[in-house]
Amino acid sequence: MTAPAALTHLHRTLADSLADAAHDTGHRAEPDTPLPGTNWAADVLVTSPNGRRTVLQIPPLAARGQEIRERTAHAHQRGLNIVWFTPDAQDPPWLTMVPAVRVAPPTHPGAPWTAPAAVQTLTRQACPCGPDWDHGVHCTWAPPEPLPVPALLADLLTGRLVHTTVQAELPGHRFTGWAHGKDVRAEAEHLRTLAATDGALTEAARASTPYTPRPDGRTAAPLGRLLEAARRWGHQHTGVVCHIETASADWMAGGLVVTPSRRPPGRPLPEVTAVVRPLPSKIDWNGPLSTVPVLVGSPEEYFTLRRTAPKAAQLLIL
Repeated sequence: MTAPAALTHLHRTLADSLADAAHDTGHRAEPDTPLPGTNWAADVLVTSPNGRRTVLQIPPLAARGQEIRERTAHAHQRGLNIVWFTPDAQDPPWLTMVPAVRVAPPTHPGAPWTAPAAVQTLTRQACPCGPDWDHGVHCTWAPPEPLPVPALLADLLTGRLVHTTVQAELPGHRFTGWAHGKDVRAEAEHLRTLAATDGALTEAARASTPYTPRPDGRTAAPLGRLLEAARRWGHQHTGVVCHIETASADWMAGGLVVTPSRRPPGRPLPEVTAVVRPLPSKIDWNGPLSTVPVLVGSPEEYFTLRRTAPKAAQLLIL
C-alpha cells in the first residue's frame, strides 16, 4: 500500500533535515544507503571522522514495536549504532525500548526540527525528606527540555549521549530517554556510595520505575509522585483500583497505606497491600512490616531503610 503523499513528504523532509544537520556537524551523511545483510536501507548513514557509524532511521508508517526492535538488533549486529526519529504527535509505545527520539516539525520556515522531550539532566539537591532520614543529597533526573535536533545530533553522533536501553551495566536508569554519559556515571557512583559497596547494586534497587515527566512539563512534588506511583503499583498487584489511607497502627511506623478501594463484605478494616515511606526511626522490623511490601520514592530512601531491614524485607523503589 502506498503511503499518503503528505506523510511521505514529511518522512523525506525529516530525512533531509537529519542529513543536513549531520553534515553541518562535520560528519559524512549518506541518504538512502542499503545496509548489507538486510532488506532495508538506512534513511541516513552517518560516518564520524573517527569511523563511528550511525543509522538515522525514520520508522515506517504504523510500524510495530517488534519490527523496530528487530531492525535495531540487525544494525547492532553489524556494528552500527542506530537512532530512530519519529514525527508522531504522541510517544509511540516502543519509544523507550530502543534508541529513539520523538521530533516535531519546524514551527516556521527556516526553523529546525525539535525534540520536545529527549534529554534529561542529573540534578543534585539537599535532602528534603526531614530529620528522620540521614541522607544529605538527592540525585534526581530533571524533566527534559525541548532541544533543536541539530544540537541533539551533535552529541548523539559523538557518543556523548547514551540511551537507557544501552547502558545496562550501570545501576539507576531513572531517566526515560537520553542522558549525557557523565550524568549516567555520576548517578551510578552516587548509588554505589549509598549502597556502601563498589559492587553491583541489589536487584531491588536496580528495578527502579523510571520517572515520567508530567504532560505539562511541571515536576510533581516528590511525595505526590510517589503516591501516584504507589496507587498504580497497587492496581497492578491486586487487579483492583487502590487508594492511599493514613496509617494508624504503630507497626506501620508513620507511613501511608495502599489499600484496595473495594473491600470484601464484612471486613471492617482495609487490607494492607503495601506501606508507603514509613519513618526509619519508628520502624520495628520484627513486626508485620517485615512481611508487607514497603514502597519508597528514591534510592536514597531505599538505602536508608535497607541498612536496618532484615534480608527478607520487601523494599521497592517506585
